Amino acid sequence: MIALSIAIIILSILAGVSIKLGLASNSAVLQETKKETEMQEEMIEEEQSKRENAIQKFEDEWGL
Repeated sequence: MIALSIAIIILSILAGVSIKLGLASNSAVLQETKKETEMQEEMIEEEQSKRENAIQKFEDEWGL
């Protein structure tokens, strides 16, 4: 009976630690994904700006 109680306590502690680490790593993954998404959005905006500038330059040169 004592061995069973000790085993349950140890398993409870391990489960608690595992859950805590799992949530922490999940949070880190979400933050990294958010950073990557922001970088991709910035790159898209930069490319759109380049295209708009190229179109404007073309229109200015050809008088459109």
